[in-house]
Amino acid sequence: TLDRSSAASDVYKRQDLGIGEEFRLPDEDAEFASIARLVNRFQDHAKKEAGAKKLERAFHAKSHACVLGSFAVDPSALPASARVGLFAEQATYATWARFSNGVGQKQSDRKLDLRGFALKVMGARGPRIATTPGDETATTQDFLMANQDVAPASDARHMMAFGEAMMGASDSSTIVGRIDNLVQAGGFLTRDENLRIVDFLANRALDKTKNVGSLLGDTYFTGAPYALGLEAGDPLRARAKGAFKLVVKTGVLSGNTCSPILAAPGKDADFLRADLEKRFSAGTVCVDVFVQMQENPKTEPIEDVSVPWNTKLTKVGRVTFERRDLASPEVEADRQRCDGFSFRPWHTLEAHRPLGNAMRARRVALPSSASYRDAQMKEPTP
Repeated sequence: TLDRSSAASDVYKRQDLGIGEEFRLPDEDAEFASIARLVNRFQDHAKKEAGAKKLERAFHAKSHACVLGSFAVDPSALPASARVGLFAEQATYATWARFSNGVGQKQSDRKLDLRGFALKVMGARGPRIATTPGDETATTQDFLMANQDVAPASDARHMMAFGEAMMGASDSSTIVGRIDNLVQAGGFLTRDENLRIVDFLANRALDKTKNVGSLLGDTYFTGAPYALGLEAGDPLRARAKGAFKLVVKTGVLSGNTCSPILAAPGKDADFLRADLEKRFSAGTVCVDVFVQMQENPKTEPIEDVSVPWNTKLTKVGRVTFERRDLASPEVEADRQRCDGFSFRPWHTLEAHRPLGNAMRARRVALPSSASYRDAQMKEPTP
């Protein structure tokens, strides 16, 4: 019997796992169902706190742009064993990209927050994993990223405990306010496993909020891994032959180089959107895409998303967005349509099944969030 009072990460650390191997807690399906209900509570809380008329995404509610681009995949630098799924061969895919803030309400860009970047690759062919009706015939491959290489909590249970502790906060707009809320929340910060959350807020999220003024001058990480091919068997449980995280670096195209925009934050509440309008109207926006492969399952764990992977990045392609006026009616209509999409890692090929506790929880929680806000559940086509 597992000691449910201990951090789940301690349970995972005691396992001797190999490359691409997961460890499932015996009651995690019931726990994931509970997490899905809690995510809906987060949505209700965010709506009430913001005085909004409608429910938003549980996370990444505020979008800055949602645009259609072209993803040219070149897997030639990958080892042969990793050339599977989306990376099987050179190809070009129409791809939606959504730039966002991290929290579940639309707040000022100057407030403590993460930045998000999501890709929805269209036209990806191959056997798929079905989660909601229509997934079987879809051709999308989604990647959800944030501008931190780790999460503030080790697994889904720990992350939800953090979110629940934050609900009802009287002041969640500042680092002092957020830490004070956690102090008041049943001794949340008295537990050793939660100290990393304070470190994450104070030394990671706050640093980027204060110093990075353009969404085109940052690096974004999936944080949790995906499979690089599966062994034979049930595609939901078969061991992955390899594992990877996706990493992207944003910028503007200068010759053949994707150059990051180095800018300080603006004073306006929506300075990130204003910066994107400026960059998109001036030239080609670009995103270099990298695969980071698991090489050592002890130092690059699958089940603990609070541990960074330090393996090399292998470039597998570039997404480009031609010059456009983000404020034009046509592009704004695209943004409204794209904002209605359900972005989730389980829009996926079997070869890239999401791996680890945090990803398995998302298979239940994200469809629940999308359904709760009446999102468009049908996947777009090229």
